[in-house]
Amino acid sequence: MKEVIFLGKRKTPGSPKAQWPNAELWGVTHSQQKYHKLGTVDDWDSWWDLHLIHKTAFYPGIKLKRRSTYNWYQTLPGPDSPHYRPLYLFELDPTIPAGVQFPIQEVLDAFPVLNGNGAWYTCQLDWQFGFALLRGYEHIVLHGHGVSQEPQHMVAHRGILYWVTLARERGVKVTIVPPSWYLAPTAPYGIAAGGWGARR
Repeated sequence: MKEVIFLGKRKTPGSPKAQWPNAELWGVTHSQQKYHKLGTVDDWDSWWDLHLIHKTAFYPGIKLKRRSTYNWYQTLPGPDSPHYRPLYLFELDPTIPAGVQFPIQEVLDAFPVLNGNGAWYTCQLDWQFGFALLRGYEHIVLHGHGVSQEPQHMVAHRGILYWVTLARERGVKVTIVPPSWYLAPTAPYGIAAGGWGARR
């Protein structure tokens, strides 16, 4: 089975590959720097930061928002090195040798859910889901995602629920590691399969 772990907020030391040793590990944004007190995760296969590098009117950019992470990106070796591992970016930076242009158009062509009520590319994990589905992954593990209970953060990442459902409808196993608000509710509101829910 082709498996991948989407690594997010780390709560404990060590790598999730201990539980899924055959899975690829895709790290995201500042998971190394923000949680450095837990140590680093060194067995990752690719890293992902699908945000704009430079400041715009609506986003401060990776350089300003995550400066220590940006500096770390600059140390990652390029494809000529035997230690090379890809860093997927929305825009390339000549000072980041490991940078790889994320295939935005390829994902959009396969999953054209960008406009109107189908605007479900709400965060970078949505793009990772699309990429993983295109590459034939059969098991996706969300590890450290959906942890924040901040309303603004929850709204900004609501598209993940769409992609979890889409993947499962396509026969892909999706494992959500708790704690996470992406897990199914234990007490559904209203009508559930077993009748009226306990809470109204």
